[in-house]
Amino acid sequence: MKDDFINYLAELRTRMGALASIVEEKDINYGHQFTLQREGERVSLAVYNGKKGRRLVWRGKGGPLEQELLAAVEGKSLPQAGVTGAQPHLVQGEYTAPLWPGLWAGSDESGKGDFIGSLVVAATVVDRTTAAKLQQAGVKDCKALTDKKILELEPLIKEQVVDYAVLELKPAVYNMRYRQLQERGANLNQLLSLGHMAALRKVLERQPHCQGALIDQFTRSNTILVALKQSFPRVDFRQRPKAESDLAVAAASVLARAAFLRRLAELSLLAGEELPKGGGPQATAAAQRLVDRLGRERLGEFVKLHFANCKQIHY
Repeated sequence: MKDDFINYLAELRTRMGALASIVEEKDINYGHQFTLQREGERVSLAVYNGKKGRRLVWRGKGGPLEQELLAAVEGKSLPQAGVTGAQPHLVQGEYTAPLWPGLWAGSDESGKGDFIGSLVVAATVVDRTTAAKLQQAGVKDCKALTDKKILELEPLIKEQVVDYAVLELKPAVYNMRYRQLQERGANLNQLLSLGHMAALRKVLERQPHCQGALIDQFTRSNTILVALKQSFPRVDFRQRPKAESDLAVAAASVLARAAFLRRLAELSLLAGEELPKGGGPQATAAAQRLVDRLGRERLGEFVKLHFANCKQIHY
């Protein structure tokens, strides 16, 4: 329990230290107290750790700093833009409030459920100002956008975000990597984990002040979090289902899907027909036509060979 409280205080120290100078810390009865200051505004936070749980007691004049610290520590909304010292905030509901006050990263993948085409993993780094601009531009989970809108948003996202990385495994490379992992007893989740880690490593190495990273959860295992924490001990890594409600993850989902769509269009030109998305009967029928036209040996240039669709193809 004591270690948990120490870790909690360390997390508070990181979040609040990004917004203000911590001018004093001291132990108090049943807890710990922080005193912070920025541009003449002084705020103190007493953190009590009792039998009934933790309790936070703020002492200040309710100014901009205190409101921003509240948002950072307790996940409350920031004051509306226009209030002195406030930063742009995200509307609650469709989007979740940012988990970190400064820079944060998000990652997502596209193509894992598509029989034809590549697997793409993308990561972006944003701040509150960037996230507000992305929201205003209509950035959201790519599954809620048309292909046309995704391709329209792609250059805007690349221009607005603090940083980004897009990593693609074309079908031939994907199939080779999948076979290698399968021989070691691994599965698709391992391949996805490697992709997310590689994309996040690229942006985090370039953005040393990034405070946290959110990953769209595709497995209950926390292996990916442990591995990333070893390389970036100062970064707070988290994963959760439907993480696209965070703007960094949503932007990453759009970049990943845009890259997938462009590769699918390229493969369609090579195939001489428009290749379908997804993993249904239409995708299987298109793969059958590829085999009939180009031969079995070239199928791996277009599709993910471990999909069950392959069992329905006549060679």
